[in-house]
Amino acid sequence: MKNLTARETQSVLVENRLDGPGKPGFAFRNPSSAIFYDWHAHPCHQITYARRGATQIEGPDGHHLLPTAHAIWIPAETRHRTMIRDLDGVSVYFDPAYFPHNRVNTIQTFPITTLVQEMLLHTLRWPPGTVEQTPIAQSFFQTLGMLCMEQMQARSDRFFTLPRATHPSVIRAMDAALVSPGQANLPLALRYAGMSERSFRRYFQEETGMTWQEWITQARLFHAANLLAEGQRVTDVAASVGYASLSAFAKAFTGLMGLSPVRFRNLQTLGPSHDRHESGSRQSDP
Repeated sequence: MKNLTARETQSVLVENRLDGPGKPGFAFRNPSSAIFYDWHAHPCHQITYARRGATQIEGPDGHHLLPTAHAIWIPAETRHRTMIRDLDGVSVYFDPAYFPHNRVNTIQTFPITTLVQEMLLHTLRWPPGTVEQTPIAQSFFQTLGMLCMEQMQARSDRFFTLPRATHPSVIRAMDAALVSPGQANLPLALRYAGMSERSFRRYFQEETGMTWQEWITQARLFHAANLLAEGQRVTDVAASVGYASLSAFAKAFTGLMGLSPVRFRNLQTLGPSHDRHESGSRQSDP
């Protein structure tokens, strides 16, 4: 994976005209290679759609997973950093002056209909800087923005968000756990936090709205999603993230993602068309 510095990330922003507002918007296809962008912000709202591949966004409130057939919303001026792995998708940027004012103010992953998926990809037909001079493009971007807002507001849960904390001791425990979620446990977290178990559990719940066990389980499943997107075997992934039982891993993963590990892997690596073709047949774990 290529890790970009802050200066290199800023250069990408300038190159793609992300250092200024678009009127009313513009889009570009995301790079398919594995890239980790440093912390940055831009004056436009961003919606990224993943047709295939895996992406994680880290923002002020935590880590956000972007699975296939979903989009992620990043409000203008929100500092974030992005890790892309073999992404086939598009990022669309909206000038806040032309976007619905009842917008969501935090980063959010949300499912999108096939219509909106195709509309997001359709934005690529207009090169940056041409939308303002094309009436049909202006209308298209404004309609797309309203449809995305409608689907975002209908999404009430935050399954694809791993909350972060502000307490330094809890942050140390989280950072240590995220290095290797499969091997992380409560004694390790307590050692890095330098807290008693009672204090740690209380602060953790207050900071994240989750118990330690709920949080580390979700962290493991986020890590599993990245490994599956790389095409790794389900059995190997289950063991890597700390599950001795394949059935327990499959149940937990399906509960979070809404589809089995095998289907998730196929969607990430082969795309939605392959999944539709395979949906009527029994799938194995090669």
